[in-house]
Amino acid sequence: MSDDQLPRTIDLRHLGRPGALGAHLHDGWIVDPGPESTIDALLEGLGDEVPKGILLTHIHFDHGGATGVLAERFPDAEIWVHERGARHIVDPTRLVRSARGVFGEHFDRLWGKVIPVPEERLTVLAGGETIGPWRVAYTPGHAQHHVSYLHEPTGVAFTGDVTGIRIQGGPAIPPTPPPDIDPPLWHASIATVADWKPTALAYMHFGVTSEDVEAHLADVDEALTRFTEVSRTLDEPAMTAFVRQWVLDRSPAELEQTYYAAGPFEGTHGGLARYWDQVAAGRLPA
Repeated sequence: MSDDQLPRTIDLRHLGRPGALGAHLHDGWIVDPGPESTIDALLEGLGDEVPKGILLTHIHFDHGGATGVLAERFPDAEIWVHERGARHIVDPTRLVRSARGVFGEHFDRLWGKVIPVPEERLTVLAGGETIGPWRVAYTPGHAQHHVSYLHEPTGVAFTGDVTGIRIQGGPAIPPTPPPDIDPPLWHASIATVADWKPTALAYMHFGVTSEDVEAHLADVDEALTRFTEVSRTLDEPAMTAFVRQWVLDRSPAELEQTYYAAGPFEGTHGGLARYWDQVAAGRLPA
């Protein structure tokens, strides 16, 4: 496909590092604007363009933290979000309190301010909708409130974290932080995206895949299977080492730090360990 049909990636330069976090602008819409801490980079990338709206794949702060600020700045912009995430952007108090417990004094530096979004501004999604040029699919596995979007005129799929982290053509690896990791659902979500037969994939970490879409999807599917298997017996330090080596074996060494910035390797263990605990308790199928 031609370059003018591809989305524009706005490098958010999170914590000063390029190539780890990127919002997308396509057909006048922002997909996953990123955290409020990178709002200046986003607005610089937008220039004079006034967005039609904001499409959220999910509400984790690295993807949707800036939504409230943007809602104030662009009062006519629509905001789309899955029904399971909607209440948390209308009232983010609980979400912020929980995240501050995890990130502590680093929260503000990492994510910035989290401003509520007025409920009347939301288009609340269940998955399965077609609205204008956009088709919506419910794609859980990384998060219970995750959706993906297909821009039907160009065939570009915006996949949030479902298609993983991929840096400069390196391996596609799944980010697996707690609490919602569910590998069987995630594999099904990858299949949902594949069934669209997209011309390109656009994702936060980082950029656009257009030349090898099928290989990318197979790559993240394989990595998810392997990470899930080994996490059953590895503790956090061992899992961290495993993921780091996985990346080093499949990409140039100089990309390691950007992969780490996109998804710290230590965070891989927690979500998968919780999944196996849920399986052991009979609350999730293996």
